[in-house]
Amino acid sequence: MSDKEYMKNIKQVCDLLQSDPTPDVILRLRDAFDSLSKQLKTGPFLEVFEATLSNIPFSALFSLLTAPDNRLIVTVAEVTSQLLRPVNWPMVHQTFEEYIIQGLDHPHPVVKSLVLKQFLKCEQKTDPFSAKYGPHIWRCLEGKSDSDTSKLAKQVLEHLCAIDMCLEYLLSEKSVQTIKTLLSGDESQRFRVYDVVVAAIKQSDSVFEFFRQEGIVDLLLKEADTNDVLVTMNFYELVPALCTSSVPFEYLDAAGVFDKALEQIRSAKTEETATSSLIRMSALKLFVRTADAGGISPAKFLKKYAIVPELTELILLPDPGSEIKATAIACLGTIGSNSEALEYLSSEKAALAALVSVYNSSVADLRVECLRAISCIFGYSATPSGTASQVCYELYTQLDNGKFLVGLTKEIMKGFEESCIAGFSVLQKIALHAWGVHEIASYQNIVNFLLMRDPSRVKAAQQWQFAVIESIVNSPDAKKEFDGDTLAQLNKYAREGPYYVGSAPQVALQSS
Repeated sequence: MSDKEYMKNIKQVCDLLQSDPTPDVILRLRDAFDSLSKQLKTGPFLEVFEATLSNIPFSALFSLLTAPDNRLIVTVAEVTSQLLRPVNWPMVHQTFEEYIIQGLDHPHPVVKSLVLKQFLKCEQKTDPFSAKYGPHIWRCLEGKSDSDTSKLAKQVLEHLCAIDMCLEYLLSEKSVQTIKTLLSGDESQRFRVYDVVVAAIKQSDSVFEFFRQEGIVDLLLKEADTNDVLVTMNFYELVPALCTSSVPFEYLDAAGVFDKALEQIRSAKTEETATSSLIRMSALKLFVRTADAGGISPAKFLKKYAIVPELTELILLPDPGSEIKATAIACLGTIGSNSEALEYLSSEKAALAALVSVYNSSVADLRVECLRAISCIFGYSATPSGTASQVCYELYTQLDNGKFLVGLTKEIMKGFEESCIAGFSVLQKIALHAWGVHEIASYQNIVNFLLMRDPSRVKAAQQWQFAVIESIVNSPDAKKEFDGDTLAQLNKYAREGPYYVGSAPQVALQSS
């Protein structure tokens, strides 16, 4: 592209900006900015960038964002976005502070998004900021349904919450007033705000105390009192994220959040409805995720709230197609992925025994669900050892009546995508354990199977097969357990990667 082409567009824009905004002028401005946008994309960017800003000031671009023409606004916003791309946050803040607030309040979502994206450039605690921005950013969460703008505003606020200095400015008096106003809106709007509040609380206990004193935490807790199943489920989804520290956990605990959730799980057994089933599944996940959240010892939490016996009962439900049965199995796997919780499960025995019983008698989808849970348990750590690893070994010896590896290989060889991926996932987790490497090495047929590539498998299955090999060769026990030739083959597989296909022999064909 010659200089003449983009300079012609720039000159045309400059001339049109001196004219009255008639319909014809606006149309010609649209065309000129359309061309300039394309020229900025095709480049050379730096030349077009410098030429544009040397002739068209940002103030002129921002003034056009208030033009009475949506298509012109969209086109100018696109050009402005490209011109702001290399501009860092300190310069954006210093140069465009007044325009930032105007843009956040702009009725057109494209302009809001243009300005919101600039805040993602603010990354350092030393970056300049203004408390004036806070209420305007929070207000971008407004709306009855999720829009691209509200999603971006939530992303921006969560990003800024992780920066101490910005968080302080986001919680000014005017910002808190805006937050409370937004919390009087509909469910979708309220939970967008709660998502950000929780992200802020995760930064420190002092932030939790601030929101508690402002009454915002109690507003969140009141959401649990509703009869609206979706609101209850959204509330239960947020609770574990709040419990990453003991301070918010103890407050929620004292407020009876977990007592109520446990009662909902139990009452659903006698009053089975579609609504109670949904709440029960959501409550189960609440306990599972809170146990691993960090605000309390997993063993203490599981002991205080007898959720494990409830899971055991659900796992043993007679209907193999029961959704709540599958959910309970998945929940047990998630609990077992924490070493302290796994040791607690071992002391309780019944839950892991229920998993063994169901796996040994299950087929199809339920067996895959069991395999996923077993994979979570065996993979509780990237470097398993001690009591938890011994618990895994004891579980392993009970599966498939002590022939788990043989049965697992057969499961993979059936060729069904989900069982294949789940099976390789379990093998990879087994290979993390010293006892696991020993067990795999004891079955030469299984080692041969692992070394056999099958390009017809889906990529995810090939990746998991490679992960099994990689875990074996990275194990400090590999040299002890495998003979030199086998270990060489395993290392060769690992070097070649998951998708290696050997060259096929070429056959020359003679023409007749």
